[in-house]
Amino acid sequence: MSFGNIKVVVFDLGGVLLQLKDPIETFRLDISEGEFLERWLRSPSVREFERGATDPESFARAIVDELQLVMHWKEFLTCFDAWPERLFPETEVLLDAIPAGIGRALLSNTNPAHWGRKDISYTLSGKLDRLFLSFDTGLLKPDREAFDQVIEAYGNAAGTFLFFDDNPLNVSAAVDAGMKAVLCKGPTEALRVLRQL
Repeated sequence: MSFGNIKVVVFDLGGVLLQLKDPIETFRLDISEGEFLERWLRSPSVREFERGATDPESFARAIVDELQLVMHWKEFLTCFDAWPERLFPETEVLLDAIPAGIGRALLSNTNPAHWGRKDISYTLSGKLDRLFLSFDTGLLKPDREAFDQVIEAYGNAAGTFLFFDDNPLNVSAAVDAGMKAVLCKGPTEALRVLRQL
């Protein structure tokens, strides 16, 4: 793999560009982080919320019940709002390392509350040429349609996209859609891949 055939680099947000608090501590879970991330990605209530189909209170009530969390839904919402910490310090370095002429896109399962934070959206909007945010598009990873929309929007062959995500399910789905995909935790790992290219 080289930049010779890469036309667009696509990033996940949480865990790749955005530092998140430990979900086990944040939501007081008694399961592993890996199990939580898989359950979160497949959760009906999370999917409804992140595709913009339900309000925060309905989401909080549903997810507390679904994951059998030991907290009230109002407490969950407070913890959920504080889950994103900040963009990783290396995020801007990573985005600036992409050569001129290569597209930069964000493909994220997210919600208006998290994306609405100025320290997140303002910084990233100036560094990316396209945003595919689930609450805007109604499409979520790891569904094939979420990846197809990115490919179709750019009009390039699927094999010319390089995708970074911290969740194995999303990486597998991107590969199934024809993209090149790399599992990475944080911008330092992604930067290492870009520098190798």
